[in-house]
Amino acid sequence: MVSKTGVFIIGALGDIANTLFVGCSAIRRGLVSGAGLVTDLTPFADLNLVALENLEFGGHDIAEGSVPESADRIYRESRTFSREILDAVQADLQRINGNVVIDSSLQWNVLSPSDRLPPLDALIERMRGYLRGFIDKFGFDRVVLVNLTSAEPNPPLSECHQDLTAFEKLLSEDRKDLISPGMAWVYAGFSEGCAYVNFTPNLGANVAALQQLAEGKGVSYCGNDGKTGETLVKTALAPMFACRNLRVMSWEGYNLLGNNDGRTLNDPDNSKAKIGNKEAVLERILGYPVQAGVSINFVPSLGDWKTAWDLIHFQGFMDVPMTMQFTWQGCDSILAAPLVLDLIRLIHFAGCQGESGPTPHLASFFKNPIGVAEQSLSAQFGLLLEYVERHRSKIAAKSGGKNLAGLRAAT
Repeated sequence: MVSKTGVFIIGALGDIANTLFVGCSAIRRGLVSGAGLVTDLTPFADLNLVALENLEFGGHDIAEGSVPESADRIYRESRTFSREILDAVQADLQRINGNVVIDSSLQWNVLSPSDRLPPLDALIERMRGYLRGFIDKFGFDRVVLVNLTSAEPNPPLSECHQDLTAFEKLLSEDRKDLISPGMAWVYAGFSEGCAYVNFTPNLGANVAALQQLAEGKGVSYCGNDGKTGETLVKTALAPMFACRNLRVMSWEGYNLLGNNDGRTLNDPDNSKAKIGNKEAVLERILGYPVQAGVSINFVPSLGDWKTAWDLIHFQGFMDVPMTMQFTWQGCDSILAAPLVLDLIRLIHFAGCQGESGPTPHLASFFKNPIGVAEQSLSAQFGLLLEYVERHRSKIAAKSGGKNLAGLRAAT
């Protein structure tokens, strides 16, 4: 019997999480294809990644509700999956709901921390307790902790964030102004031996003290800020201007979205990190400063559908100015959910290979990848293919090298 792999999602009642639940179940049942899953591409077939049917989902949310109610709301508001699919996966959604805990106390704002909440060390023990309960319920050997919450204000980093002992002193001193909920979850997850995926713009594991903890526990992590829409196009398109020596003078982007992320990002304190991630990619690719304004506007009527309009003003031969415009329209959760499944499978694979620490080969999934300066999408994807090829070669070598040439040809 193949053992299950646990996936504990923070933000388990959100749109991305529930689109992931419905989509994963629909693929298992043969109701839809694996379109959108990078790990469904041919080069990944020989890695023996964890099968979707062997993923057991659970999680936490601060909002009242249930997984079936959240999925039904997405169906009614976004129509990204049919009533027939939703009805077919109800039993799976009910099962997942039995693994989700609701606890509104595990949320605070570093800009105005509440003294009515329990102290930090007690809150983190509660987080660890939820993780242990999930692990013990199913007897998992491996668990992946995934952050799918909305953006939160990041605390100012100091020397206390650079050392694990100093960080733990902040916990004992109840410094909610210096430790965000996202950072607390990372500490709890690493303490329980969980790998970590941060799909949000929040700091997550991008803190030296927490990376020390991950190293000590021998677990992998990746992030930050999933790359699904406008920035995905930027990182694919900007290298074209660079390789043709067309100087970009300005690149203005306007983003419209109406889901809970849009509502949260309407607050400048919450959107600061995401906008910074969006703006930073161009200079890294082009090699020179660019006027690169990014705006995010909350439009409630759009729901989970988002629109980005970009204007690129560039200079060509004889300094003649030209423009290019594009419009990107897509469903945020439909774009994000398969990538989260990919990351779960790939970071689980890394753990099975005895790897730990940062995972630079996963850079193509993120706006602000940990430890990777490269921002060109093709170059980042090349890192992933190189990683896959190394492991496929190892697999072929173990089998006597008989299939190595065929495996390489398939890439």
